[in-house]
Amino acid sequence: MKFHPIAIVGILLVLMGVAALIHPQVGLPSHKQEIQVAQGKAIIETQRIITFPRPFSVLLILAGVGQIFLTCRVRSRI
Repeated sequence: MKFHPIAIVGILLVLMGVAALIHPQVGLPSHKQEIQVAQGKAIIETQRIITFPRPFSVLLILAGVGQIFLTCRVRSRI
């Protein structure tokens, strides 16, 4: 079996799909604000939570497996 460098992208897709299945919610920093309160400062940070749906994760895994299969397939010469 010959290994193709594009198969690395397929491996990454599979890993991202598995990670999205295991941990479907990702928190991203959204906004940071400083407020003056009496003698001190208060820092308010908000987070944006992104939820990956289960079909999206399965689709990532299938796309990665398909890419690995198609790039590493042995072509027969006739």
